[in-house]
Amino acid sequence: MILTSRFIFGFFAWLGLEFAAFVAVAENIGFSGALLLGMATSLAGFVLLRQTGQGAIEHLLASISGARPRRGDMVDGLIRALAAFLLIIPGFISDLVGLALAAPSVRQILARRFGGEGLSGAPRRRESPGIIDLAPEEWVSCDRPVETLRR
Repeated sequence: MILTSRFIFGFFAWLGLEFAAFVAVAENIGFSGALLLGMATSLAGFVLLRQTGQGAIEHLLASISGARPRRGDMVDGLIRALAAFLLIIPGFISDLVGLALAAPSVRQILARRFGGEGLSGAPRRRESPGIIDLAPEEWVSCDRPVETLRR
């Protein structure tokens, strides 16, 4: 019963925040501008959902043909679908969260956090050892042949 009352309270709090955000945007760009912006973000959500679905079909066909799916693809696709859903539903708070989830860097962080290795197409960055400070006698130029290097 407590979980249900918390859910109901959270839902109405979210609706209140969405209404306040709409009023704030409407005051700045006008009522019709706020409606057009809301429709534009919904359209962007449908485009993102379509791209996500096409990507899922391509991965399915690749899996059927014997290709091994990458570990983070499923989590990344789920996050992209959630971002598209948040863009489609009306409201500027949900649009901000959806836009953040649509960003590849945020998806990569979340995919790593929730069990994936990150985006499949993102280049893997190697950890650099940092700065190594050597005295002049501790290094030699690589222009000389290998035989002359001190060990």
